[in-house]
Amino acid sequence: MREEDLLSLKYILEERLLYLENMCFDLGSNLKEMHGLKLKDHADIISAQSQLHFEDSVLQRNVKEIDEIKSSLAKFQDSVYGICEMCEDEIDIERLQAKPHARFCISCREIYEKQETQKERT
Repeated sequence: MREEDLLSLKYILEERLLYLENMCFDLGSNLKEMHGLKLKDHADIISAQSQLHFEDSVLQRNVKEIDEIKSSLAKFQDSVYGICEMCEDEIDIERLQAKPHARFCISCREIYEKQETQKERT
């Protein structure tokens, strides 16, 4: 992979990480604030609970992506960024441009997803 592609992808990862960390901070503040509300109206309580559930789901998804991005950034230091964790082949640049924190090449991603689906069924 070309050095300029690596630098570009690293920059994208760093920017996304910063964005997600700020978003998580804001969501965390919102969740704390909502937990502190003393709602008495049944409709307000249901609405607040729904909002809490939604924001908690978004927060969990963002934390997972943050972990994946941090893992990808660590791979730059180890000179293994862009290498599939399963087959150890280079991940196509097009895939990395679409998902810079991709862990697997397209073929191995399909295998991984099938394995995960089977685990969920058992």
